[in-house]
Amino acid sequence: MVTATLKKGSGTMGQINRKPIRRVKVSKQRQINIPKDFYDALNITDEAIIEFTGKEIIIRPAEYETVDFSADILKDLVRQGYSGNELIQQFTRIKVEIPSALERMKKEAMANPVVTGSLEDYLDTVEDEEGDE
Repeated sequence: MVTATLKKGSGTMGQINRKPIRRVKVSKQRQINIPKDFYDALNITDEAIIEFTGKEIIIRPAEYETVDFSADILKDLVRQGYSGNELIQQFTRIKVEIPSALERMKKEAMANPVVTGSLEDYLDTVEDEEGDE
């Protein structure tokens, strides 16, 4: 393993294993500034994903996935016997409710997290359960 040390206060860019690195300050409020060239290269906008691996913090651009439930909604409504204008009305009603339903699900998931304790312990447990099958 190749290691390098950046001198404290050094604003210069170094490289470890051919990866650009930069030393940044952490404020008393736990804030950091992402160097502009890193920010621009990742095309970060208003949100980022931060992952803690137990040894490192990884920052990635938040990618938005558009999920379209239209086909599933229509299939379900047709199975329920809707057709014509009634089908259109029901589809429109349900489609409008999706964002608030997803937000409720998100809040419920955040209020009752599945992982308690360390992520590493949880993953070990999941691996053990998969091995038992």
